[in-house]
Amino acid sequence: MDSNDKRVLPQEDIDFERELYERQKREIEERARLDAEREKAQAKAKKEYEKSLNDRKIELMKLKQGVIESSDVIKEEEKVKTKLSFGETISNIWYRSKWLIIFAAFCLVAFGYITFDAVFKTKPDLTVLVLSYDDALYYRSEEVETFLEGYCDDLNGDGEVYVLVYNISTDYSDPNTVTSNQAQLMSQLQTGENIIVISDCENDFIMHDFRAEYPDNPRFTERGMLINCALTREQLKWQAMPESLYIGMRQPAKLLSTSEETMQENFNQALPMFERIVEAITESEP
Repeated sequence: MDSNDKRVLPQEDIDFERELYERQKREIEERARLDAEREKAQAKAKKEYEKSLNDRKIELMKLKQGVIESSDVIKEEEKVKTKLSFGETISNIWYRSKWLIIFAAFCLVAFGYITFDAVFKTKPDLTVLVLSYDDALYYRSEEVETFLEGYCDDLNGDGEVYVLVYNISTDYSDPNTVTSNQAQLMSQLQTGENIIVISDCENDFIMHDFRAEYPDNPRFTERGMLINCALTREQLKWQAMPESLYIGMRQPAKLLSTSEETMQENFNQALPMFERIVEAITESEP
């Protein structure tokens, strides 16, 4: 290559670089101008804010000293403060009262649930306690309910007959469940509503002794009537039903949450169903 050959940039590249430089210079100058305007605006706003605070302090001092009776400055500030947008108003209310709002919402939901439960949920005509050492009765809850409903009246007048079976295990051998089972039993016994009891084991609460009302019926014990018969074995689908299974009624007494008079009313209300079951079992196997 000839040493006298000189390489120079094409003219279009030189023009492009010059234009790029000029554009970058203008952008830098524009940013500087905007920064200067922003700083100027901030300084002005700060000055106006400080002046406003100072004017407010002066007005407040005049009001306290009785020099003036009212202040247009303070009124105007209060007026401006009250002109909030809808979103700002909601945000302000939530910030100041969020725990009250949460509590009110919880109460509203609870009230709605109670109302729904009272209006739409089917209420049982009777509740029967089923106490058993094993799960045989528990697995036959539906059959037990159907059997009992065949002898129950529509006591609550809703046009349906519904007997609620409340199963509680009396197997206290498992330390993991014994406390829960005992607590459930104590809770149900204190309501005074669970008058009728079906059980295959002895319990330490008082049952009404029907032997005086049915002196000639050998099925009765001090706890109730033994119900193992052809009728119940078929209805409950339980051919291996234990001989100790009985149905009885709790003796009315004063409880923690129920008076003896109230429990006696519940007893009288449940008695017709009990008497019909006694009659049906007696006729099945005299």
